[in-house]
Amino acid sequence: MGTGRASVAVESTLERDFALLQRFDRDVAGIEEQPVRIEYQVGRGTNRRYVPDFLVTYRDVARSPRLVEVKYSTDPHLMCGALEERFAAARTFATERGWVFALVTEKEIRTPRLENATFLLPFRDRAPAPEVRTRMLKAAARAPITVQDLADCVVDNGGGRERVLPSLWTLVARFELVTDLDRPITMRTLLLCPEGGGE
Repeated sequence: MGTGRASVAVESTLERDFALLQRFDRDVAGIEEQPVRIEYQVGRGTNRRYVPDFLVTYRDVARSPRLVEVKYSTDPHLMCGALEERFAAARTFATERGWVFALVTEKEIRTPRLENATFLLPFRDRAPAPEVRTRMLKAAARAPITVQDLADCVVDNGGGRERVLPSLWTLVARFELVTDLDRPITMRTLLLCPEGGGE
């Protein structure tokens, strides 16, 4: 996703974290908050309205957009089943449009990927040092290499890791270097160039 995308309005820290994960997902084309109002009926025709939290769209047009409700798994309304009617209405609404409806809780959001995204996103808007970038991409194109070894192999005699690490994190944040973002990032994390990458 572009680095200059507009911020998304959220109503909770869990929604904020979900939106951050979408921003860090290179498959996501866009995220819209409170995208639709769904009218449905309960009981003997009582009219209700429901506004899901997000609509997520994807770069791959074959992948269905996802209409998302973000809730804590311990939400009392969720636990007692009081939200099932609105969720059923949302599933129908989504299916009619070729979308899918998803309930997402902290179990899917508060993960190592979120910690990695929180750490890496501030680096995305930085410009890596050109000479450091070139050397890192060449080194990572040959074989998977650890963060520590990659930093060490491009350090000049007059500098240290702390000089080149910001550029390294920028390359990871921009997906110019890839790693398993579902595991905590450490100095022993393996990095490599994506297919077709390297210089």
